[in-house]
Amino acid sequence: MTKQKQDSLAKTEKNGGQIIKVDADFGEVYFKVQNGNIMRPVKSKMNLMQSLGHLYYVSKKYNITSDGYKHLNKVASISMVNPQSVIVDGKEQSNPYIERHERTKITKAVYIRKIGIGYSPAGNITIIDKTLHYNLYTYFIQSIQAKMNKKKWESGKQTDEAEYPNCAELGVKDKEPIKKGKWVWYEMEEPLGIWANYEDPAIIACLEEHTQKQRFADRIAQTIVERNILKDHPAIGISQIKPSNKTSPQDQKAEALVTVYGYRNDFNAPKINEILARAERGDETLEIKEEIIKNIEPEEEEAEAKKVIEDEKDIEKQDFELTQEQEEGEEDK
Repeated sequence: MTKQKQDSLAKTEKNGGQIIKVDADFGEVYFKVQNGNIMRPVKSKMNLMQSLGHLYYVSKKYNITSDGYKHLNKVASISMVNPQSVIVDGKEQSNPYIERHERTKITKAVYIRKIGIGYSPAGNITIIDKTLHYNLYTYFIQSIQAKMNKKKWESGKQTDEAEYPNCAELGVKDKEPIKKGKWVWYEMEEPLGIWANYEDPAIIACLEEHTQKQRFADRIAQTIVERNILKDHPAIGISQIKPSNKTSPQDQKAEALVTVYGYRNDFNAPKINEILARAERGDETLEIKEEIIKNIEPEEEEAEAKKVIEDEKDIEKQDFELTQEQEEGEEDK
């Protein structure tokens, strides 16, 4: 540590030791020093930035993305593990369990269970056990409904005029819309459903997005469940924030400081496996919070799915370019 860094330390006497603040690149980190030794971190103030994909804005609120939680977890140090099994319709299945269409083998749904293991602010091991049923059909219907409900904006204000007036209609199966278009029926709650016009650009976009989600459904489900574990773990325990700077959602420049608690630990693989085994046995000495995630906001699913799809496409592009370079190198020999 440089003398400049040493001079920048803020020290406060507390419980016979000292609390030392270090200004790191990612925020403010507080350490406890006792008898000249740095103890486990007390807390950290982490900076979240919308421009880096840490935040998204919806329904007049700023929410933290999975990337934002991964950033906060640099201090919280919550370990993610995969149990061997997940319960599907009352039966134990391998985890994750992917439900596929009988004929096409396309992914219809993903059942996934993950466990987050980490310390609470009080220093107790806390386990968050979550199971998610990611039903692709449900979110496809919701994406069509979002297009149906979208309104036009004029002069910076939302109007009552539909952005896509001919994309879809709510109705019943035996009454196809009589207006121009090519219509396909999607059932919701019998007898109601949606007639979608698959000639309309908005529905074409929904279908293309749905195809991408089918390709990467397991990754999307994993991202969503991990985000919810980090959101609920007491080391982080926050989902919405208020920006610390003055900005507008259109600027994509919102920033916020979030306090995170963490402890350096010796959670190596054997230790993690031991805690996981105890958790699955229902060890009462551990603080365990279990939940089956029943409702994911469409905006959350949309934000996380979009990020996963973009990341996967980037990886595929890099792999393709690498393969091309290797093939060209072989030809030059």
